[in-house]
Amino acid sequence: MIPKNPRPPIRLAIAVPTYNEAKNITKLVSQIKSSVKKANVPCTLLIIDDNSPDGTGALADKLVTSQTSGDFVVEVLHRKGKEGLGKAYVAGLQRLLKQNYTHIMQMDADFSHDPKYIQDFVSQAREGKDFVAASRYMKGGGIVGWELHRRILSLGGNIYARLLLGNTITDYTNGLNMFSTELLRKVRLDSLRAAGYGFFIELKYTALQYAKDFVQIPIILVDRQRGQSKLPKNTIFISLILVPRLRFSVKKKTRANK
Repeated sequence: MIPKNPRPPIRLAIAVPTYNEAKNITKLVSQIKSSVKKANVPCTLLIIDDNSPDGTGALADKLVTSQTSGDFVVEVLHRKGKEGLGKAYVAGLQRLLKQNYTHIMQMDADFSHDPKYIQDFVSQAREGKDFVAASRYMKGGGIVGWELHRRILSLGGNIYARLLLGNTITDYTNGLNMFSTELLRKVRLDSLRAAGYGFFIELKYTALQYAKDFVQIPIILVDRQRGQSKLPKNTIFISLILVPRLRFSVKKKTRANK
């Protein structure tokens, strides 16, 4: 029997910001392509490069030709310089929203987010979820390779965010997420101002106010194996300053838009 209201097929885009990821980008694109093929979904991978001094952008350009095939397309957005993770994401997401995708994923370029999870996200999208967030802090999730102080800082920051913003999201600072394009358009990306981990907090909390069907999936996050982290050590402290502001300003904004 054919459903009365069959869901439209998933047309996926994945946004991956890069800065000095020459050691990772070729292998990452290959693994994303493999995972997308297993998920049986057409996909565009957008690499957002902030003029990496190590030549990541030039390598990405070569991947446009070598990895694009069939239902898998690689594109590159070259930016003039490093302006921070938040601005890179906003530029990439705004570009993708101008095209005909149903869902957009975010993921890191350093293999801390295993491309194998793409299949889980696509499965949730096919079930009608418009906001899917990965979590290290739920049953089945975890972290591999982090030093104790980093674990404490991350967990403490997320507990603080949950106390002020609610427990619906258990991992506010993780960057592996999927949104329907309909939901992202309601977020008004150009209004997001936070940087670093704060960008994920602001984006996810704002999206949650508009989401129709939200779900979390557990992931094991693995510390990067090659290259160096680009986020300053104090970024999580700076990000958490915005949490009280978000609690009131975002809800006020959504009420005004209803």
